[in-house]
Amino acid sequence: MMDIHLSELPTVKKWLVPLLILLLAALNQLLMVRIGTPGYGRLIFLTMHLPFFLIFLYAAGRSPVKTTFMILTALVFTVPSVLAGSLTRHVFPDIAWALLINDLVSYALTLLLVYTVFRQGFHYLLRYGDDPLFLRFSLVPLLYYIYVFASIYTGFSPWSSVSEMLLRFLPSVEVFVFYFLLLYSYKNLSEKREMEAAQATLTQELSAAAEQISLLRAAQAQTAVYRHNMRHHLNAIEGFLSIGKPDQAQDYIQKVRSDMDAISPKRFCENELVNLLCASFSGKAERMGIGLKVDARLPQTLPLSDTELCSLLSNGLENALHAAAAAGDAPQWVTLFCGIHRNKLLIEIKNPYTGEIAMRDGLPASGQEGHGYGCRSICTITEQHGGCAALRRNASLSRRWPGRGTS
Repeated sequence: MMDIHLSELPTVKKWLVPLLILLLAALNQLLMVRIGTPGYGRLIFLTMHLPFFLIFLYAAGRSPVKTTFMILTALVFTVPSVLAGSLTRHVFPDIAWALLINDLVSYALTLLLVYTVFRQGFHYLLRYGDDPLFLRFSLVPLLYYIYVFASIYTGFSPWSSVSEMLLRFLPSVEVFVFYFLLLYSYKNLSEKREMEAAQATLTQELSAAAEQISLLRAAQAQTAVYRHNMRHHLNAIEGFLSIGKPDQAQDYIQKVRSDMDAISPKRFCENELVNLLCASFSGKAERMGIGLKVDARLPQTLPLSDTELCSLLSNGLENALHAAAAAGDAPQWVTLFCGIHRNKLLIEIKNPYTGEIAMRDGLPASGQEGHGYGCRSICTITEQHGGCAALRRNASLSRRWPGRGTS
């Protein structure tokens, strides 16, 4: 549920975390044998739950609030096996292997339920939920945790019937319903955000395409005019040469070439969509008075869909232009590099920025309505393709650019 993959952990964590879990399980089993189940139940917070919290806090690298919520959630998800075990002991009180079979089957089914129904919802919740949200959500599993320990310390009498047993586990059912509703609501929120991101991407793409078409039409009209006037340019060059003024003819040729370059559509790389987007943002940057430098080395075919590539570049460049425009008296500039290295798509955008960056869950947070989806969209796309996205502040770049630092 915490989205931890051993293969992606550093070497030390990859071996240390499983070893700590096995060692903790062995020590708890030994302790339960030595002091008995009732005494062990009263110490389980210190001997099992707190150490597990510390292990997963170290392994996942998430905030203590999120880790607490997930540990409490894991305890809630042991309820089906505990309930099934209670029923097994009630039906087969003298058959020891029946409880073992119950545990193996019930925990396997619980893991299957978590993997197929809850896993993606929890991953989304961890990725996009902030600590205050998790703190509020933790109240439900925390109250259930207190209820369980209250029953342990008060020493409820054994159940006399199955109906009494089911009544005891009624709060557990209510907590399960809470998790279903929680993840269902977040699923709807996820779909809404994806639709908003897709709509923003399409709007940006259509706007960029319209601007590029306008530029191409203007260039086409200018080219037609130059083609019509080409014979006049040739006559002028011939005239300079006929009167023995080759230097003036050369200067005239350079001027004509410069005019042709100014009206010809600029190509940044072989990829047509990247050309379209870079041309659009170059025009936008020029109108904003921002210098945009592009170093694009991309082939026509990429392993990303056009909408994903458009979302990555558009969101990144849009944020960079807004940050550069707000840089105050510092030089306003943006650089874009995109290329292929070792069969990996690399995109790097740099820009100056002044002030503090408000972060939430590792991503920049925007207090404006309708904003704040760009970076999340970038991270979502990169994660879907097994990549990574990072925001870093590097004041040393101001030595190459006379700004106030970059982000």
